[in-house]
Order: sequence, then structure tokens, then C-alpha cells
Amino acid sequence: MITFTDGQLVLIPGFFVLIGAAPIAAWIWRRGADRRWTFMALLALAHITLVVALTIFPIPIGGQDFYRQTRGMSEDNIVPFATIAGQLQHLSPNTIRQLFGNVVALAPLGIYGPALWPALRDWRRFAVLAVAFAVGIEACQYAGSLLEGFTYRVTDIDDAIMNASGAIVAFFVWRAIQAPAAAADPAAR
Repeated sequence: MITFTDGQLVLIPGFFVLIGAAPIAAWIWRRGADRRWTFMALLALAHITLVVALTIFPIPIGGQDFYRQTRGMSEDNIVPFATIAGQLQHLSPNTIRQLFGNVVALAPLGIYGPALWPALRDWRRFAVLAVAFAVGIEACQYAGSLLEGFTYRVTDIDDAIMNASGAIVAFFVWRAIQAPAAAADPAAR
């Protein structure tokens, strides 16, 4: 098995997510749907694969004892806007990168979600999905830390707030772009 290390930890790298994504991509490609649907479905698959690879992986499979004894369960944040306020007070290239990364992490969902699933064209349904997706990421990270016995992936409600906000803004941008295009298309009438 291909692994790598980080300090004391032996880890399964994030590119292992591609093993599951490859047959799904082949199915999408061979499905024979129109080009727009195929593009959006491949965008959705690439985005979800990347999000899982970056937020859940790498997964520790050895060497956790050192961290269980020295780190334990710490650093999680369940107070809304606490991390965001701290980052805004102490702006640096790293905090700007973190803030920007959290805002754009789920933004592609605001484009392919309503394009693939018409029910998500209602902003309320889309907002519920975006919040559920963002909270789901944080819940998976927390569950992973609980299973490991130490905070391996920090759970932060502010990450979920920023992720969902970015997706919702992208949804409204998508909707603003789609409205004039739909009005100009005589087939849409």
C-alpha cells in the first residue's frame, strides 16, 4: 500500500479518492447524455473528489499514540464567527489564503448543483443543501478525529459558514447569468 508519513503518523494519501472517482467518470462519459450535462456531471465529480481529498484525507493508519498522548482533542471551534473574527484582526497571507479557500471550497456547487438538479434552482432548497454539505464536511472531520483519539482535522463552525456562504453566492451569480440567457433563448419559452 502506498503511504507517506507526517511526523509520527503513517497516512493514506488523498489521491486514493481517485480510485472511486475513475469508474464514476467513465460511467458519466459513456452515458451518452448531451455535452452540457456531461460537462456539469464531470465538474460535480471532480469537485466532490477534490473536496474529499482535501478535507478528509490524508487518513492516519499508524503512529497515532504519540498524538493521542501529546495533543488529545483540542483546537475545535463551535462558536460562530470566533475564528473569522480572529483571522480578520490578524490578517496575513496565510489567513487571507484560509478565508479565501473556505469561501471558494464549495462555490462550484452553486454552478453544477442547479444545472444538474432543477429542484435546486429554488434558492431555499439550494441554501439547505449548501449548509448540509458544509456541516457534513465538518462532521466527517470531527468523526475522524474522534476515531483517531486526537484532533487530526480541526472542526470549525466558521469553516462551514464560509463554505456555505461561498456556495450560496456562487448560486446567485449562476442564477443572474442564467436569467438573461434563458430570456434570450426562444426554445426556453
